[in-house]
Amino acid sequence: MSDRDERIARVIDYILAHPDQDLSRQTLAGLACYSPEHLPKLFKQMTGETPKQYSLQLRLETAFHNLVIHPHKSVEDIGLDSGFTSLSTFSRAVKTYFGHSPEQIRCLSHARQMQLLHKGTPSEWNSPAVPASPPEIDVIRHQSVSGVFVLAPFNDPQKITEAFQALPQGEAPFYGILTPHLRNTYRAFLPTGQTPTYRIPAGTYARFTVSGGLRTTNKAAHYFYRRWLPDSGFKIAGIAGFETFDRHPAKNPYDQLQRHIHIPIEHIR
Repeated sequence: MSDRDERIARVIDYILAHPDQDLSRQTLAGLACYSPEHLPKLFKQMTGETPKQYSLQLRLETAFHNLVIHPHKSVEDIGLDSGFTSLSTFSRAVKTYFGHSPEQIRCLSHARQMQLLHKGTPSEWNSPAVPASPPEIDVIRHQSVSGVFVLAPFNDPQKITEAFQALPQGEAPFYGILTPHLRNTYRAFLPTGQTPTYRIPAGTYARFTVSGGLRTTNKAAHYFYRRWLPDSGFKIAGIAGFETFDRHPAKNPYDQLQRHIHIPIEHIR
């Protein structure tokens, strides 16, 4: 990776770590050691967007996920949590970006919601409400794990495999950090004693197992959110989840792995 790419990657990591903030150009330029005038040009060359566009779309896509998985949370609170100063500003931004108001998004079918969020791959999300064999879901406790990661597109299995191959290879178990709301990103994650760049928080997780690609994962997730969760006595505790694997993800195609998906949950009080 070139020096320029490393600097821009540093900015992207920072934006992804702060999806609830309207970040200033000066802050991001300081991270990359570029001038505020020069950074947008280099950032756009690498991503196709300016830092401001990238950050705004990240905030909107994160808010979209919160609208879907937290149906009892008010639209205004979700907007404020996403860094918008008022309900009207948030609603206008959502309508401009997605073509639907926050209230309308909540009324759409799950398949249609996923089509809006994951532009360009609608067929992958057009799955039935219940998979042929609903996954068995159990509730576990998981300890905190810190480590380093390599980014990959969430909807590109080959790139995910390559991301695991880019990590140091050893006996430590690999994880996949599931953050599709963060600009369709996936983190290939390795626990390490080095300075960590990401931490899986300790907590309670719902766990289920899937095999196959994005379509299979979506069917299982749909069942979890729409069928299991409402009667479970739990609610979603956070957007980001993680997955573990039955085989080495750097040595086997991602969509041929058996993956154990963990979603953070907490008791409804």
